[in-house]
Amino acid sequence: MENEEYRIMYQLERSYWWFLGKQHLVKDQLSRLLRGECGVPRILDIGSGTGIILKSLGDFGRAYGTDISWEAIDFLKKRNLSRIVCADANQPLPFKDQCFSVVTCLDVLEHLDHDLDLLKEMLRVCREGGRILITVPAFKVFWSPHDAALHHKRRYTRKGFLESLYHLNCKVLAVNYYNFLFSLPILAVRKMKAVAYRKRHAQSDFFLNLPEFLNRTFALLFKAEISLLPFLRYPFGISLLLILEKVGGKNVEAKEHGCFEA
Repeated sequence: MENEEYRIMYQLERSYWWFLGKQHLVKDQLSRLLRGECGVPRILDIGSGTGIILKSLGDFGRAYGTDISWEAIDFLKKRNLSRIVCADANQPLPFKDQCFSVVTCLDVLEHLDHDLDLLKEMLRVCREGGRILITVPAFKVFWSPHDAALHHKRRYTRKGFLESLYHLNCKVLAVNYYNFLFSLPILAVRKMKAVAYRKRHAQSDFFLNLPEFLNRTFALLFKAEISLLPFLRYPFGISLLLILEKVGGKNVEAKEHGCFEA
């Protein structure tokens, strides 16, 4: 991701409709996944970016975060976050086996050459019966300068992603597209941007300066759509949500500060 994108994200995460909706998505899903959980769960967020999601994870348990970029790590520190480590998601995660009750991986897999390797690592560090929450961008038709600016390698489909899980020790608890309501308008905007930015430096959609009333309206509609995810199956959308449960293996009890590899 371009360094300028981190700065924009840090500035907009508390106000821009896309980020507000994503935060609502994570909080809504974690409140369901951790319902009835005993003790204080350990939660790992892979690719924490500028930290607004990681900060909210602290409301649900003991949250750990990683990112490959020192630019991102600096922003995480600005949010007074601890338990963070600079780690390359293309490499083995610097945590022991079966440490975490929940692992979140939000719009990260599309950046990797070998996304299946990270899926295996997430299962390794997740305890038996633990949950993995994943979001990725969906459908190649939405490819645009937004993807180029964020250094995406691919976009996903429900069918393709599920096929990649076939030999892994997990079961799928939920899979659904989201950002359905805005998908056609976003498609139109991105196709126009693809023409406009053909000879210019690519920028993400986060650089669009929306009127405040429109931003608030988008945020409300996006949150409403997300709240219906457990009850509706959207036929398509800008993004794809998956929730996995680790099955098999031996559960290992980890002590505080005992999750990091030596």
